[in-house]
Amino acid sequence: MTAGQGTLLRVLNNNAVMVDTDTGRQILLGRGIGFGRQLGDQIELNLADETFSPSSPNDLRQLTDFVTEIPIESFEVAREAIRMAESTAGIQPSQSLLLAIADHLHFALVRTQQGITIDFPLKWEITQIYPTELSLGRAVIDLTKQKFGVTIAEDEAVAFAMHFVNAQFARADVSETATMTELLTQIVGEITTSLGPESSLDSMSVARFITHLRYLYARISSNTQFEDEPPMLLTTIHDAYPEVAGLAQKVRSLIETKRGKLTEAELPYLELHLARLIQSAGRGAKPARA
Repeated sequence: MTAGQGTLLRVLNNNAVMVDTDTGRQILLGRGIGFGRQLGDQIELNLADETFSPSSPNDLRQLTDFVTEIPIESFEVAREAIRMAESTAGIQPSQSLLLAIADHLHFALVRTQQGITIDFPLKWEITQIYPTELSLGRAVIDLTKQKFGVTIAEDEAVAFAMHFVNAQFARADVSETATMTELLTQIVGEITTSLGPESSLDSMSVARFITHLRYLYARISSNTQFEDEPPMLLTTIHDAYPEVAGLAQKVRSLIETKRGKLTEAELPYLELHLARLIQSAGRGAKPARA
């Protein structure tokens, strides 16, 4: 065996093989890569569209079962969707995202063939909070129709969107994304209620605010919150927007109840973004830049 090659251990199907390499066992995925192969054949690693290097025997077994079950076409759709997500939304590609999209797509096709529909309880929240990711989820549906000639349920876009959100915060599964989504929805609802029915929040401003909250959530989760308070920011904001302090405390309370304690340095940034949101609703002067 030479560098860049693997010794065939097992043909999983025409499009997936298990090989032994200098760095351990790997699974190679690519159209036709297993066709006509025999045990012990040398396979060029660069023939694979995707190379998986499981870190444990259990991971190897799970991945073997996965790529054996999932058709290559589902991987191809998932790979194209991820390329689109990277080019249009800056979402970094990863094998975990590829596997998640391919897996969900495969079972969405099975559900469609069997006439099974699923209710996605966060549909409204996803639509409001993650419009970019939802558009990517809808793109997966379009790509699926082009590839398979099958139209899966429009609501499946919600689940695909959750995977794209999940990928940006390196979560192990989408349950944490669902928790974050519910919290963001509560916060936006609290702000809308506090500002009153006469206020009209600009959708772009809401999107910017939610982006700040998403990364704040990620900082809390990874224990990397801001520690240095920006000088003079609090006084400036409080002078221009006297209601922002009380609103910030309500938001802070929601976050700390659902997620974790905020550092004092995070509060001025939260207030700054709230002030910008208030300003977009036509109340108060324009806040200073951070």
